[in-house]
Amino acid sequence: MTRSIGMLVVDGTGARVGYRKQYLGGGEGAVFTAGTGPAVIEVDGWRLGLAICKDTGVEQHAADTAALGIDVYVAGVLETAEDFDVPAERAARIARAHGVPVAIASFAGSSGEGFARAAGGSGVWAADGSLLARAGTRTGEIVQVTFA
Repeated sequence: MTRSIGMLVVDGTGARVGYRKQYLGGGEGAVFTAGTGPAVIEVDGWRLGLAICKDTGVEQHAADTAALGIDVYVAGVLETAEDFDVPAERAARIARAHGVPVAIASFAGSSGEGFARAAGGSGVWAADGSLLARAGTRTGEIVQVTFA
């Protein structure tokens, strides 16, 4: 059986794997198999390019995902509190390089496994890299942005 770190798509037909993380970090490679390519899902006519954690730090991932014709680059990440600025720096870079908004959900609180204090700081960046909205470091904080 292949084990991957993935992102689920849940809709009216059920749940399925929408994306498997391509760029594994730390000891993940010893346990998980990397995904084979970028993925896009469509939600209400919007094409969302998917990423998980380290993927956001690999320019090739962003380029390959953007090449699929995306409207927004969407990622879930987990960083330590000391690396609070890392997701924001990556989001702004991706947005500017590919001319698309970026939305990052960043875990807050404690996850264990070396993350006694995760960074939090979920946010949304405009296609020019400017910050539209950003949560703080506490659990339960959310951001909301409406795209027309």
